[in-house]
Amino acid sequence: MELEEMKSLWEDMSQKVDQQKILTDQLILDMTKERYDNRMRSISIPETISAFICFAAVIYLISNFNLLDVWYLQLTGVLTIVACLLLPILSLKSIKKMKAIDVSKSTYKESLVNYAKEKAKFMRLQKTSFYTSFIVLILAVITFGKIMKGIDVFTMTEKLNWLVPSGIGVLYIFSVWVLKKYKKAADSANDILKELEE
Repeated sequence: MELEEMKSLWEDMSQKVDQQKILTDQLILDMTKERYDNRMRSISIPETISAFICFAAVIYLISNFNLLDVWYLQLTGVLTIVACLLLPILSLKSIKKMKAIDVSKSTYKESLVNYAKEKAKFMRLQKTSFYTSFIVLILAVITFGKIMKGIDVFTMTEKLNWLVPSGIGVLYIFSVWVLKKYKKAADSANDILKELEE
């Protein structure tokens, strides 16, 4: 074998190794992006379903608002509508920003910094939602009690002795569970991004 042939074979092999490395890197990026997207879906799907439930409640409240015949019931109705609109919209926007982080179009460090920033905002929003959900529950009980049963809870307290505390207890358990699930999914997505460094 002549020197020129060996040199040519060596260059061919070198190009194939380089191409293989590029393909492997791209495959790793694609797999990482898919795993990241799956983690984001585990947060966005429940939040989207919750948003639709809130929006349905808003439509129901608006269509039956005339049944709230006293000013304080109207006030609770308006506050319930605002909360059922505002909280899901803020949450979905926050999730959209986390999902918009494209692992394949930015450097590892940029992706990690952007994700950490958006994750912190999302978790702050979830904690705020956690605390405000108790107020929203009380507002919703007052508003829906009047619309669905014709009960003015401000004048009738015997049912509230067990209804509100049990509702708050169930809401607390559910909210803590959801918060833990979201934190676990967000941390897992963060770990997926950190794997790119290796």
